[in-house]
Amino acid sequence: MKNFLRSDKPVDYWIWINPENWLVRHQIEFTGGFTSGGLLKKGNSNLMFTPNPDFQSDITPFQFGIMREYMAEYNLEMGREKYASNYPSRLNAIYLLESKDEAQKYKKRHMSHVGNRILKKVHSIGSYVYSKHDSSWVDFLRLTHSVDSETIAYVSKSYWGGVNVEDRQLLSMGKPWTQSPIIEILFLGRIEFYDKNINTNCC
Repeated sequence: MKNFLRSDKPVDYWIWINPENWLVRHQIEFTGGFTSGGLLKKGNSNLMFTPNPDFQSDITPFQFGIMREYMAEYNLEMGREKYASNYPSRLNAIYLLESKDEAQKYKKRHMSHVGNRILKKVHSIGSYVYSKHDSSWVDFLRLTHSVDSETIAYVSKSYWGGVNVEDRQLLSMGKPWTQSPIIEILFLGRIEFYDKNINTNCC
């Protein structure tokens, strides 16, 4: 389990936050940090919604957009239960980045997600667990293409195993697809902010 760690040693990370989100503002200004959800007991699902096997209607572009985002998370969570059940779930972890450079790489690739968020430096508090993954696998699952169950299983197993996309061969619409890695940290525990001014970027 080279990409999984349990520790209480303080570590610094970087996080993109939305200063317009009232819950984010409250957490930073009044409590000084974030606390993730907890570890799940083995065999328990963290999925809030499950696919409807009886659905037979046409799918609109609006529905497809919503479904693509959720199905990526659904498939990865199903894979976590199968391949890495002791790992943090993407559905209740805090998403962190190991360095400022990695955070800037993430911004460049995901401008629509980062938007007007600001970058803050944080540090861990107390005991925690985390796992490290190449976020490019998630990007692949969110592409506007169809993937079969075998590919989904392959992607999920690779993601949870800490494999980088560029070390594997993927096809999208019949053409080779790859990306350089951007490593995301799925963190369970508590983080606190060095700078609690909600409207300023990190150092």
